[in-house]
Amino acid sequence: MARRRGLRRTLLVAALLVSASAARSAPLPPTSIPVRVIFVANGVRDSMNMVFLHSTSGWRQYQNINPANYGRGTPIWRETMRCLRGRISADTLWITAWETPRGLRSFAAAVTGECDDLEDAVGSWHTHPWRADSARKPIKTRGLSVGDIRSFHASADLISLAQWDRDSIAGAVRAFNGSVQYPVPVLVQHRASLDSVPSRTDSAATP
Repeated sequence: MARRRGLRRTLLVAALLVSASAARSAPLPPTSIPVRVIFVANGVRDSMNMVFLHSTSGWRQYQNINPANYGRGTPIWRETMRCLRGRISADTLWITAWETPRGLRSFAAAVTGECDDLEDAVGSWHTHPWRADSARKPIKTRGLSVGDIRSFHASADLISLAQWDRDSIAGAVRAFNGSVQYPVPVLVQHRASLDSVPSRTDSAATP
């Protein structure tokens, strides 16, 4: 009798978990028309740059420290991520906003968080922290890493973006048949006025 009660309780919990999963808002599904370009709205691009500059602010802090004190190739700051919101129009995916993920945890070379509770979720975006070489110059991970692509394959996201410098974003997209296309051009919407936002130089020159 105790075994039967335990079995019923287990089945009930499983049913509740299935219902809770089904109630979650899933990311926008891939369409039959392949996404060929990802467009980022101006305001979103500006805020992404601010997040990136903050995530690499440690670079300026460590400029005058002997590299031997923190080791060759050591990350200067931690990765961070955001949940992306957007819409699809023909073969273009528009990034219109981002939100802070649930359970965000940042590490030196990894970041985790949940983005599956947004109605117009399209995927995630994360930063790549700079690493310092023996000459105190930045080593920049240009594009999505092998681990990023592997994580993207295992997720339900439609796109995955990684920013490795100011205004430098790499992107991957999932096709309707489940395959992953990388790289995909990531462009920024042109401004109506060139002087609407003051220019800001990067904290380190891009080689």
